[in-house]
Amino acid sequence: MAVERQQDVAGVFHALADPTRLAILELLRSRDQCVCHLVEALNLKQSLVSHHVGLLRRAGLVVTYPHPGDRRWIYYRLNRDAVSELASLLNWLGDPGDYDPTPTPCPIDLPDGGSE
Repeated sequence: MAVERQQDVAGVFHALADPTRLAILELLRSRDQCVCHLVEALNLKQSLVSHHVGLLRRAGLVVTYPHPGDRRWIYYRLNRDAVSELASLLNWLGDPGDYDPTPTPCPIDLPDGGSE
């Protein structure tokens, strides 16, 4: 995996490593929501919810779109494509196809016993 891709994946895992952000994703799993609904459901301040949603957006896990009747209201949606991509990555990591159970030899395992 390329370093840039590793950094992207690390950002996603960082975004997932918080109970509040996981609760937001759980709410968005079943229905798009605006901040006011997330604030009510989570019983948190709007600024805190916005902070967490911003982190999820930057990680690519959440996307936004404006309310069709009043563009001042923004709705949040779970980015199912990003979740599917993450699931594929986890499947790739757990795939035993490339796994060799033989440990990489340590110097002591080499024919000369690791002496120079």
